[in-house]
Amino acid sequence: MVVVLGIYQAAEAFHAGWTGDCDGCHAPSSLADGTRVGLSLTSSEMCLRCHSAAKPVDHQVATNPIPPPGIPPVSLTPGGDFAYLQKMYYWTDQEEGGSVSPGERHGHNIVAPAYGYAVDVTLAFAPGGSYPATGLSCISCHDPHGNYRLVDASGTIVRSGNPISDSGSYGTPPSATEAVGTYRMLAGKGYGTKSVDHTFQYDPPIAVAPRNYNRPEVNVDTRVVYGKGASEWCLNCHDGFASRTRGSGHMHAAGAELGGTIAGNYNRYVKTGDLGGNQSTAFTSLVPFQSGDMTGVQQLAALTTSLEGPRPEDKVTCLTCHRAHASAWNGMTRWNTKGSFLLVNSDYPGIDAPGKGGGRNAGGKTRAEYKKAMYDRDPSRFAAFQRSLCNKCHAKD
Repeated sequence: MVVVLGIYQAAEAFHAGWTGDCDGCHAPSSLADGTRVGLSLTSSEMCLRCHSAAKPVDHQVATNPIPPPGIPPVSLTPGGDFAYLQKMYYWTDQEEGGSVSPGERHGHNIVAPAYGYAVDVTLAFAPGGSYPATGLSCISCHDPHGNYRLVDASGTIVRSGNPISDSGSYGTPPSATEAVGTYRMLAGKGYGTKSVDHTFQYDPPIAVAPRNYNRPEVNVDTRVVYGKGASEWCLNCHDGFASRTRGSGHMHAAGAELGGTIAGNYNRYVKTGDLGGNQSTAFTSLVPFQSGDMTGVQQLAALTTSLEGPRPEDKVTCLTCHRAHASAWNGMTRWNTKGSFLLVNSDYPGIDAPGKGGGRNAGGKTRAEYKKAMYDRDPSRFAAFQRSLCNKCHAKD
């Protein structure tokens, strides 16, 4: 029992906000097929040695090996499962005929050939930016050496100074003598990799996640509480979307305050046809938001168990609609934005469910795949003919 606990704690703390053992990443190791590897690995392949698994839990963000057709990836982190990058979905409907949802449209196409992840062949650069697809890797966003640190309650992030004593992802505050790491070891101002000529202009967001974040959301939503900088950080690679108005190359504002009308819609909206909700139970992780410009991680941590909806000063973010890694849907969105209905006749649609809305509604997925893409939520949480969750803010259904 002590040995098992010790192994668990060691795994959890390997680089919990700071640089881990050098040998943990740089020493020769083995892939699943027994191949001995070392520094010849791409950076993403190094990460996936520990962050992928057949049944991902905790820090593992990629189902490996890739499930066969009809079987969904099973990692349920807030950022999504990279395995969707290798899932192709096909369907036929009367309006469009044959259609396909290619894997490369499901998320950030990290380059890790040993695990089947390849360069995006359609988009040569980040949408709205200049970051090259050939250089995209896990360390394009995450600083593997964990140099960035949060040093005070005002949200100050620096690259050196007080030593990092703990992860910055779960609400541990910095002290006068000790810093904490940035959220998920995200890189900040001045960051770049050796392989890509690109320098970050923005620091990472202040955010806090619950420790049990890789889980089904059958009964309760997993709430990551985003504070200051949630959308600004994305501009490091997608700077063309900096404008918060329509017509800026992106259809939706990000980083803007919700205001009273939108916040009110969010809090009242329960499902299609039901505007009888209230702020105390309004939150859904399918449509998260930024909690104002909060910078105190302890205050953010207190909200991870709350279902409270937004205030007018809270903000819409890139992550309100998109997952950070990948999802089952084109554009790495949190729900199917291309279909007319998320539920048909009180159930999830599927290509294996006659009369339950195939075509664009199912997006080429079996009903089991669709339910997993919705993080195992029971269909009863939605209306019999549930429409798009854009309505959580806009209430047009």
